[in-house]
Amino acid sequence: MSADPTDSALARLDAAFGRLRRLWESPTLRRRFSERMGVPIEPAVVRTLRAVHAATDECGVGDVADALGVDGSTASRLVDRAVAAGYLERSASERDRRRSVVSLTAAGSELERRSLRVRQELLGELTADLTDPDIDQLADLLERLAKRLGEMENRS
Repeated sequence: MSADPTDSALARLDAAFGRLRRLWESPTLRRRFSERMGVPIEPAVVRTLRAVHAATDECGVGDVADALGVDGSTASRLVDRAVAAGYLERSASERDRRRSVVSLTAAGSELERRSLRVRQELLGELTADLTDPDIDQLADLLERLAKRLGEMENRS
């Protein structure tokens, strides 16, 4: 008699990822995040600020799209929202005046720092019953999965 495929480790992993994604994006967690941030902020704008902050060179809308895994028009709308809110500013590239680059404003830098602190606080609460070696192992495994997913995405 064969084992039930829904009891396999991969099935459990699939179910856990589904629950994590749903819960991480739930209205309750979004509300808790916004309350701790002290400002009502869309998670997509926070991710946009994080992408611009992480850029090692002049950051354009295409770079934001690549970092977030969205199309150019979606990235452009996200950047426009962050500019309208005063978190990003657009300017001409120093290397190519035809190209527009985006950068964090002082308010955007502060919000990005605060969002990092809040995300780490929330993760600290979620992992409170794990040991430091457990957290290191979880981070290592998730980084490996993220790397593999990125490689899979780039092959497509």
